[in-house]
Amino acid sequence: MLFNSLHYLIFAPIVILIYFLVPSRFQKLWLLVASLYFYAVFRVPFILLLIYSIAITYFCTLWMDKSQSRFGKLFFLNIAIWGNLALLYFFKYLDFSFAVWNTVLGLVPCEPYYAYPSGILLPMGISFFTLQAIAYAVDVYHKKVKRAENLFQFGLFLSFFPQLVAGPIIRAQDMLHQFLDTYTFKKENLLPGIRQLAWGLFKKTFVADPIAAVIDPVFADPLHYGWFSLAVTGSLYIIQMYCDFSGYSDVAIGTGRIMGFHIPINFRQPFLSETVSEFWRRWHISFSSWLKEYVYIFLGGNKKGVSRTYVNLFLTTFVSGIWHGADWNFIVWGFVHASLMVVERFAFSFERIKNYWDKIPSTIKVAYPFTIFGISMYFFRARPVEGIGNSVQVGWAMVSRMFSGVQGDFLPVPLSVLATVFILMFGDYLMEKETPWAKKLFENRIWVYGISAILISICFILYSVTVSAPFLYFQF
Repeated sequence: MLFNSLHYLIFAPIVILIYFLVPSRFQKLWLLVASLYFYAVFRVPFILLLIYSIAITYFCTLWMDKSQSRFGKLFFLNIAIWGNLALLYFFKYLDFSFAVWNTVLGLVPCEPYYAYPSGILLPMGISFFTLQAIAYAVDVYHKKVKRAENLFQFGLFLSFFPQLVAGPIIRAQDMLHQFLDTYTFKKENLLPGIRQLAWGLFKKTFVADPIAAVIDPVFADPLHYGWFSLAVTGSLYIIQMYCDFSGYSDVAIGTGRIMGFHIPINFRQPFLSETVSEFWRRWHISFSSWLKEYVYIFLGGNKKGVSRTYVNLFLTTFVSGIWHGADWNFIVWGFVHASLMVVERFAFSFERIKNYWDKIPSTIKVAYPFTIFGISMYFFRARPVEGIGNSVQVGWAMVSRMFSGVQGDFLPVPLSVLATVFILMFGDYLMEKETPWAKKLFENRIWVYGISAILISICFILYSVTVSAPFLYFQF
């Protein structure tokens, strides 16, 4: 089920209303049923994959906890990890493995060993709930979190519908215990939850989707546009990606907050970052934290010497590219960011360079990660175009054309898009600002919730007559 749909705007209030009306002992059962229905709307058979991940992770951690030997604990931990990774590989990377096989061996269709695509559909949310399950198993093994009391509690933790298909990727220590508590309706949860939900719908419906309508023709036929139009396209695509993904997170956090659950924040003003490294600490925070905890530290972090630290940092960031998609362009994208992370760490290890950087005004420094991220996103967004080639060739064509200064068609950007982008930046600044006046501006202000109600109502009307584009991260 899509957040940006009439279905959800009817589904969520009904679920929340019944959740508060039923006896407390049935609240969590109702949420589990609602979550499974939420996932079944995409494709009913995919529920079996979610149930598989729940079952294999829960029972492996149960047997791991009961095992008396280190070998037994490691054995069940590996079953949980590789059982989830196998699920992710089969549905997300199998066809790409065939493409790599064909490319490396130079095979073409009709040759004996040519591997044809399987055509397997990518289940919604599989990239998210498998990582969440793996993190839980590892944390139980290291005794960072108490094992779920029962299969029901863990099943709800992994399938909780607000964050099921596109995150945030929730750590067990942040959320698991919340499914043991009893919640009653509270005004102090309702109003901030509605505000966050409305803000997320605004980002998606009024910023991300209109931007997509402007820039999609450029990605479909980039050779017809000049360097300036391509530069504008790159900048707008970053904003579209941010609004689309952070908008989803806002709706998830807001929906959970109304019911009394506190889902961790997933974005923290990434466009105010002064380095690429800082950008990744502010962007998709739950995934960046997951990579740090379960890849970087697992590889040794910074405890095995300087050279090994650079290797670990590179591999960790490179993994993020592979996670985002099964295609060559995501490998290039991951390689670019991994290289930048290493270069930054190396450069700032010199005191003179760091001191020089610190003297540069912040207003200038923020342009650096924004520009770098924008250029790399040509590869991230690129898809095969006839007459240019595969996704990597399309991405390279866009980057080289932008820096060539070549002329071409002009990209018209409606004033309405620029206006909503300005509202977005200003609104994000106020909502994230932790000054007393900014907090007071939003606390129990009737105008804030009046605007939120109007936004949700407009979205309700829009979704009843048209279909909003799916969230971008659904395809990853």
